[in-house]
Amino acid sequence: MDAYSPIKGKCQFWREQPDEDDAYTLSVKPEDKRIRCTCWVDGDLWVFRAAEVPSDCPKRMQCRYYIKTG
Repeated sequence: MDAYSPIKGKCQFWREQPDEDDAYTLSVKPEDKRIRCTCWVDGDLWVFRAAEVPSDCPKRMQCRYYIKTG
């Protein structure tokens, strides 16, 4: 995952980045590792478990900047 590149099929401004604290922790299962999700236009930040990362930005229905990537 590149934190600076759009993710295909998601909002153009949505970014996902693995939490650095979980990167070297062997006791955390891969599906439980935290992913920091941000909208870099509005400055919103969410943290999800890897298994629960949404298919697109949670605010996509009411966001005036929402542009889905192809």
